[in-house]
Amino acid sequence: MKFSLFAHLEAYHAEPSHRQLLVEMTELVQMAEKGGFETFWIGEHHGMGYTVAPNPFVNLAYLAEQTKTIRLGTGTVIAPFWHPIALAGEAALCDVMTNGRLDLGIARGAYTFEYERLMPGLDAMDAGARMREMVPALQKLFEGDYAHNGQYWQFPSTTPMPYPIQQPHPPMWIAARDPMSHDFAVANGCNVQVTSLTSGDAEVASLMERFNKACADHPEIPRPEIMMLMHTYVAETEEELTQG
Repeated sequence: MKFSLFAHLEAYHAEPSHRQLLVEMTELVQMAEKGGFETFWIGEHHGMGYTVAPNPFVNLAYLAEQTKTIRLGTGTVIAPFWHPIALAGEAALCDVMTNGRLDLGIARGAYTFEYERLMPGLDAMDAGARMREMVPALQKLFEGDYAHNGQYWQFPSTTPMPYPIQQPHPPMWIAARDPMSHDFAVANGCNVQVTSLTSGDAEVASLMERFNKACADHPEIPRPEIMMLMHTYVAETEEELTQG
């Protein structure tokens, strides 16, 4: 089992400043690296103080200069808000800046709040369809000389620049919940990110069942990795825990 850290700048009040929050997050990532954590993950969110990360690649490129070994991942970029060529180029540049430490996590998005502001009229079904068109297109773009004529995007033969250090591309992860999204991720050779939310061990077991079934349904695909996000509170004393 590997341990990773998922965090954002989290601004609940006017103080501390966003600059101070960045300093604190940087220190946290450096602590995780010293502690042997595998990866630091940061998501993409817009217009919300709870998760300040309008472009996770900027955060990761900055953190690459503050760290040496810990991998740096998008957990996740929101597929409908990106053009495939732009996402391939940004991801590859970030892989260069991190010296091959990037993991690329992709999701359909989870907040209607953001859909309403960035793509009015978008709903979860359409967002999911856009993600399912995006992922194979990205994989082919990383190979280079790829033209696309899909439902949501059309473009002539293109090779994004720069080339990523990791070949054929950085490891790709899909945020999955329902059985169809697990199946899609595995069928496309992607690792899987899941979140157990608040239902306890039963939900953990259910998510693993969906993942295992997807793997069994695609024996031709090497078994991918699965990562589970669980909210965690670390206290210095037992008393602090009971008071929380």
